[in-house]
Amino acid sequence: MTRRFTFLVFLLAIALAVPALVSAQAKPDFSGKWVQDMEKSDQPAGGRGPAGPQNITITQTATEIAIERVTGQGTQKTVYKLDGSDSVNAMGRGGEVTSKTTWDGNKLVTKYSRTMGETTVKVTETRSLEADGTLTVVTARTGGPQGDTTRKVVFKKG
Repeated sequence: MTRRFTFLVFLLAIALAVPALVSAQAKPDFSGKWVQDMEKSDQPAGGRGPAGPQNITITQTATEIAIERVTGQGTQKTVYKLDGSDSVNAMGRGGEVTSKTTWDGNKLVTKYSRTMGETTVKVTETRSLEADGTLTVVTARTGGPQGDTTRKVVFKKG
């Protein structure tokens, strides 16, 4: 009876561990150089945003993801911790933004809010790798001066 009980406990432990292992292995790696696919991407609201395709470089480890983008003001780098703890990054004209990034299945979700004057804008960025190998970033903003907006930007390996 003791052997059976030990064997059943062993099987139960394996049955519980396998989904966790599969889930941990299923997290996508966004690393690489990416170029915006202008045809598949939404255009910025009000014509605001880059005139041409964005180029980004992503480096990802088990604990964080770093995104570098070249802008008119130089290279901007943001680093997000992947464990849901606070990440602080420079944002525009000398300000800082504190965000939290977590996994939602195979999607990486970053949330933060910014206060501009008397208006607070809540932002949710969702990153996912698609079956065709593209990277999709969906940015949803609520409470902004333009109202609630959602924009999809698609990147291909570059």
